[in-house]
Amino acid sequence: MKTLLKVAAIALTAMLPLIESVQAAEGANWKIGRVYNRFVCNACHRQDNDRVVSPYERNKADWKTYFAADAHDATGKSNPSALYYMSTAYRQTIKDKNKAAAKFLKMSDEEMTANVVGFYVRGAKDSDTPARCQ
Repeated sequence: MKTLLKVAAIALTAMLPLIESVQAAEGANWKIGRVYNRFVCNACHRQDNDRVVSPYERNKADWKTYFAADAHDATGKSNPSALYYMSTAYRQTIKDKNKAAAKFLKMSDEEMTANVVGFYVRGAKDSDTPARCQ
């Protein structure tokens, strides 16, 4: 039982930065999030399945839940962590072929996550400014 509690405590501790980023999304720079989403996230999604992910697809609470769960891909075809794709480590791997990733390379993982989450929450279908991707 103590081992289970330790594992749970470690898991919760590991998720704190993401939860804080989701909460910080309210004050994030959604414009940076939009640029990153358009030129990094959607560039990859277009290659994989020719389908971009639009903020309008979910409401604000659903987007916050999605990012807090940190679940990107359950198929095993790509990294299952949504956080990974907003990380400096990921931007480093694609910087030579993606100018937006190179431009935002010095931005912290937490700040980039807050910006991207802020874009999705701001553009959610129940927001004041619903947005579809281009």
